[in-house]
Amino acid sequence: MPREIGRPVRRIIEDPSLIAGKGRFVYDIDFKGTLYAIFIRSQYAHAKIKSIRCPEGALCYTAKDLPDLIGLAKEEAIYQGQPLAVVLAEDEYKARDLAEQVEVEYEPLPAVIDVEEALKNVKKAKSDLDSNIVLEDNVEIGDVNLAFKNAYKVVEAEVVNQRVIPSAMEPRGAVAYFDGRRLTVWSSTQNVFGLKDTLLQLLPKYGVNDVRVVQPFVGGAFGSKIYIYPEEVLISYLAVLTGKPIKWFNTRTEEFMSTNHGRDMRLKFKAAFDKEGKLLGIEGTLIMDLGAPIREIYEDSFGMATTAARLLVGRYKVNALKVKVLGVATNKTFIGPYRGAGRPEATYFIERILNLGARALGIDQFEIREVNIIDEVSHYNTPTGMYYDSGKYRETLKIAKPAYHELLRKRDELRAKGKLAGVGVAIVSEIASFGTGTARVQLTPNGRIQVVSGFTPHGQGDATAFAQIAAEIFEIDVSQVDVLWGDTDLISHGGLTGGSTTLTVGGSAVYEASIRLKEKLLRVVGEKLGVRPEEVEYKNGKFHHKKGEMSLADAAREALRMGVYPEEEYSYTIRPYTSPYGIHMALVEVDKETGSVKVLDYKAFDDVGVVVNPLLAEGQVHGGALQGISQALYEETVYSPEGSLITSNFSDYVIPTAMEAVKIEWKSLALAKSDTPLGSKGIGELPTIAATPTILHAVEDAIGKNIYTMPTKSELILKLLNS
Repeated sequence: MPREIGRPVRRIIEDPSLIAGKGRFVYDIDFKGTLYAIFIRSQYAHAKIKSIRCPEGALCYTAKDLPDLIGLAKEEAIYQGQPLAVVLAEDEYKARDLAEQVEVEYEPLPAVIDVEEALKNVKKAKSDLDSNIVLEDNVEIGDVNLAFKNAYKVVEAEVVNQRVIPSAMEPRGAVAYFDGRRLTVWSSTQNVFGLKDTLLQLLPKYGVNDVRVVQPFVGGAFGSKIYIYPEEVLISYLAVLTGKPIKWFNTRTEEFMSTNHGRDMRLKFKAAFDKEGKLLGIEGTLIMDLGAPIREIYEDSFGMATTAARLLVGRYKVNALKVKVLGVATNKTFIGPYRGAGRPEATYFIERILNLGARALGIDQFEIREVNIIDEVSHYNTPTGMYYDSGKYRETLKIAKPAYHELLRKRDELRAKGKLAGVGVAIVSEIASFGTGTARVQLTPNGRIQVVSGFTPHGQGDATAFAQIAAEIFEIDVSQVDVLWGDTDLISHGGLTGGSTTLTVGGSAVYEASIRLKEKLLRVVGEKLGVRPEEVEYKNGKFHHKKGEMSLADAAREALRMGVYPEEEYSYTIRPYTSPYGIHMALVEVDKETGSVKVLDYKAFDDVGVVVNPLLAEGQVHGGALQGISQALYEETVYSPEGSLITSNFSDYVIPTAMEAVKIEWKSLALAKSDTPLGSKGIGELPTIAATPTILHAVEDAIGKNIYTMPTKSELILKLLNS
C-alpha cells in the first residue's frame, strides 16, 4: 500500500459539502423565535459619549445596562466602529431600522490618526493616557558604535510596512442559544476553546455554568478571528437575559471598522556595511501603530513588534543591533494578528535593509545575501534570543541560484525590447508552530478510524492531512478515516488555529494518538488469541497471527466486549517552535505609461521539513504569495484626518481577484526537518511573509529607484519615474 504521508490528496474531508452547496456557515443557522442583534457603533474616532437614547419600547442595551461585560464604549469612544449599544428585534431588517433610531449625543474630541503626531503627545488617543507611547522595549546586541566606525557605507532610511485589513470572505458573526441550563454558541472563529473559556469566566454569575462553542464552516480568517470580540460575549449574555436565540452578523463596512487590522509598523534605521556588502550592524527605532488603546488587546499585539525587532537579524550573520521599539496608541482600529503576525514585518525590514545596501554599494541583490547568509544551523539561538531548530541556508541559495539567473536572463530580454522589467528576491525569517495540540483517535465498530482534533482549521485542508496521518499509521486508505473538529463537546481541550501550527502540532498529536491506539489494539488481539502482543503482526489494516486473523472491525468489537474502549487521546507540546525558511523570487514588468505592475513569473524555494500533503502545501503557497503580493501592490488602509475609515468596503479597499493571480512555481526542498514526530515545520504564513519584499525589490529593479512605502501604486511609480 502506498504511503499516505507525502501523497498529494485532494481535500476529501472538507470539500464535498462545500462543492455541493451544503456547507453550513454562521448565517445559515436559524432557530424559531430568534432575535437579531444590530450593534450601534461610534461614528467618531474619538468622542465623549454624553447620552444614548433608545427607541421607546425597543430591546436596546448600552454599557450602562451591561456593567459587568467589557467591550461597549461607556463614556469615551476611541475608534470609529467601536460598539456603543445593541438593539434586538425578531426580524433583521426591523432591527436595522431600530438601530437607525438610536440617538447618540457625542462631544467630539481631537483624534490622533498620524503616528508621528501621536509621538508628539499634543493630543491623546484616550483622555486618561499619560502618553500615546503605551509600551516600549529595547533590543541590543554587540557593539553598534564599533560597527558604524568600521563601516565602508552607511545606509539610512525609513521603511513602512503599511496597515492592512485582513478582508476574510466571511465577516464575523455568531448565534447564541440558551436552553435554561446550557449555553451553545456558533461563531465564525479560529478559537472555540478561547471563547468557551471566556464565557465561563464571565457568565457564571448569570447562571451559566455549561458552555458549548461550535465552529461551523468559516469563510476565511487569517488571524483576525483569534480574538474574543465583545459582540460574541454580548450576544451570549443577551441569549441568557432574554431566553431567546440571538443572531448577529457584521456588514462588510462594520467588519472593516471593528475587526482587527494588521501590520502598521515602520523602521527608521541606519545600517553599516563593509566594502564587500557584509552587514556589520543596525541601529534604529521600530514604531508600531497599535491603534485604539484597549489594554487587553495592545499588550498582546505589542508582542508582534518585539518579535519583529528580535527577528530583525533574519537568517544572516548580524552581530550588532540596537533597536528601540515603541508601541503607539492612535484612534484607529486596533491591530491584531494577521497572517504572520510580526514575522512579515521582520522579514520586510531586514530584506529592505539588504536591498537598499546592495543598491548603495552596486552589489547584486542575490550576491549580498550570499555574503551575509548563515551557513547551516541546528538548535541555534540567535544573538537576539530567537531560536532556529534547523536550516541549511547556503545550500538553499545554491539550489535557487540557477532560477535567479534564469529570471535575470528573461529580464534582460525584456529590457532589450525597451520594457521596464525587474527581478526581486527575498529570504524568509519565520518562526512557526507553537504550543499544545490535542487529538483523540478511535476505532469505530464498523472498522473506520475517527480522528477528533482540538484545533480549528477553517479552509487550510488540515482535516484531510490528519486523515492521511492516521491512515499512514493504520496502513489503510485515507477514505476509511473520518475527521471531526471545531466543537468543544468533541474533545476535552484544544488550541486555536494560527501561527502555522495546526498540522505540525495537531498532526503530531494525531500521530502519537494513532500509534498508542494501534498498540492498545495489539494487546486486545493478543489477549483474544492467547498470545503476546509482540507476536501479533499488523499489516495493511489487519492483525495477523498463525492462530487467526482479525480485521479492524473485529478488533473494535472485541475491545468493547473486553471493556476496553478502542480510543486514545494525546496532547502534544512543541518546545519552543519551528523555523521554516525559504527564498522567493519574481520577475515583474512595469508599464511606462500607466505605472501599473504585472508579475510575469514567481518562483518559491521553501524548506518546511516533511510535507504531509504537497497539494495542500502548494495551495498555501499560491494563496499566501498572492496575499503578500497584494500588500506590495494594492492594499492601502486610508483614514481621514478626523479618523473616518475611507477604505471601508471593497469599492475602496483593493485586493486582487482571479484576474491578478500569478503564475507560481514552487519547490519543496526538505533539507532540514523539525524534531516533531512528523518532521514538518509549517507553511501557512511563509509565502505571505516572502512575497511582499520580493515584489517590492522587483519593482525597484525595474524602475531603478528606491521605494520606501507601500503599496507601490501606479501614481507612486510614475512620480518616481519622472523624478
